Amino acid sequence: MDVAALRVWGIAASAAVMAVALTIALQPAQSAQAEPPAAYQVAQAGAADAVPVAVLVRFRGAGPIARSQARAAAGQTQAAQREVEAQLRRQTAFAGLCFDRFTVGGAEIVLRTCEPVAASERARVQQNWLTRLRAMRAVEYADANAAATQGRAG
Repeated sequence: MDVAALRVWGIAASAAVMAVALTIALQPAQSAQAEPPAAYQVAQAGAADAVPVAVLVRFRGAGPIARSQARAAAGQTQAAQREVEAQLRRQTAFAGLCFDRFTVGGAEIVLRTCEPVAASERARVQQNWLTRLRAMRAVEYADANAAATQGRAG
């Protein structure tokens, strides 16, 4: 094998690859204003009414979330919130739930789905989480969180 011939072939191959890359780079860009696919538009329309589902939970016992709830009731809400958030990430039984807030006085914890849920799925998802939470030994009770809306009294 001739080293000089090998070098020339290498240079020629590199030049060819660079020429192809330049040709691709110099082609006109597709319009950013192009119409998105219909499937994308449908997904966006469904996402407009999607909001997280929230549940109200009271924990009992000496577990980490129950201890955090007691800390919140004692007025240490920020530290308690950090602890609850860490436990929700750590414990697989709560995968998909995120901390929302403590109720007034820290008596209960409001947990919500981390991802928004479409209106057509809300009741099913809420019932699924309530069933799962009520089956846990550390849960004293779990109930749907009634979201109050601001409006004028009639």
